[in-house]
Amino acid sequence: MKILFITRLYPSDMYDNQQTSMGLYLCREWARAGHEVRVIHQDMRYCKRWSEQERALPDTRRFTLDDVPVSYIKLNRPLPKYRWLPKSEAKKAARFILKETAGFQPDVVYAFFCYDQWKVIQMLRPYFDCPIVPIFHNCDVKFSKQQVGRILDASPVSGGVSPKILRKMHSIRPDAKTFQCYGGAPNDAGQYRKDKQNDVFTVVYAGMLIPLKNVDVTLRALAQLRPQRAFRFEIYGDGEEESNLRALTEELGLTECVTFHGRVPRETVLAAMGQADCFAMASSPETFGLTYLEAMGCGDYVIGSRGEGIDGVLVDGENGTLVTPGSVEELAAALDLYFTDPEHVKEMQQRGLETAASLTEEKVAAQMLQDSFTE
Repeated sequence: MKILFITRLYPSDMYDNQQTSMGLYLCREWARAGHEVRVIHQDMRYCKRWSEQERALPDTRRFTLDDVPVSYIKLNRPLPKYRWLPKSEAKKAARFILKETAGFQPDVVYAFFCYDQWKVIQMLRPYFDCPIVPIFHNCDVKFSKQQVGRILDASPVSGGVSPKILRKMHSIRPDAKTFQCYGGAPNDAGQYRKDKQNDVFTVVYAGMLIPLKNVDVTLRALAQLRPQRAFRFEIYGDGEEESNLRALTEELGLTECVTFHGRVPRETVLAAMGQADCFAMASSPETFGLTYLEAMGCGDYVIGSRGEGIDGVLVDGENGTLVTPGSVEELAAALDLYFTDPEHVKEMQQRGLETAASLTEEKVAAQMLQDSFTE
């Protein structure tokens, strides 16, 4: 099968983007399964947010990532919160896509982050005789309901990356044909689970250090466990909140218990999860949270956000614990469960492993293709 994947976020050959792993893994798994995959990366940012290094890059280029060819085009939005490309930029993008796909007639086109690029997709419709499947993220459903409705009406089937987003889509168009587009756990996540090198309760966080991740809440919740409980908190990632979080760590007297590792390769994070007891991330808003599944696949006790993207995949009390984002008390109680009810925690860890095994990258990529074709 020939697959065209159009997205505004994708890892680049020139710089790393922590928020694009889902698309990368889907395309990689399709290619491994023998499908012919092409990626169009439309990098559409507010024109003043380009770094000097990025400004010096050519407007278009080609590269290969995980054996998948990627065609990149740099586009400019005129205002920081403007959700649409100007017509001239949309035409430029459409011409670029048609040029890059000359001689490549796809069997399916995926529009990841469909709201931003729908104007471009509409221009391409006459040229592609195949399903065009929009994939909705959190940022796609929080703006104009009218526009979301138009996208759903124009699409025989649409995907949403979490149960929360699917509920929002159906609140706008109850009869829309939809499917869940999951993030996948690593195919080999189980290999990272090793015998722990110490007996100290170890909590891990992996992700960007930004306000919506609520890492400060995790620090405050852990502080409530002292002095009765000994623990380690290993933080992987960087971002604008790092200096504030370091200051809070010192203020709470947790300096000896908390380590900031910065941004590290995915394999390093998975190895750390394999040595940890618990993964805690009570973020809000959260589209899905692929790291939850990664932590489940590594055998961790997982604590996530009630009412956010992982809710429904992570079932409270079954394969992990859900807490209200921002609640220090609920998160502290969920963490303390490791000490007060260890047998229940072990059961949840085992069910988490089973959940991750049912939602590996390979399986979710194959399921997405199957779900994309209506009868």
